Amino acid sequence: MIRKVPIYRMRPSSGPLIGAGVVLLFGVGVYQYAAQDPMMFDFPSQLILAVCVALSGILVIIATGRMWFKHLWHDRYKNKR
Repeated sequence: MIRKVPIYRMRPSSGPLIGAGVVLLFGVGVYQYAAQDPMMFDFPSQLILAVCVALSGILVIIATGRMWFKHLWHDRYKNKR
């Protein structure tokens, strides 16, 4: 007896992952640009880098949030007609 069991692939959401990468690159870019001439900027570039790293981490958690909890491992709305 062969059972037809659907196989669900657990993948993180691509939107928040791409957003996390962009935010992280923006933070590193601002930090590097401000590090070239520290007297040119009035804002602390380390603070901007820290905020970007935190925001990027939150976006990664959002993208992989479905994998953290077993009760979200279903795909009940995909094939609903």
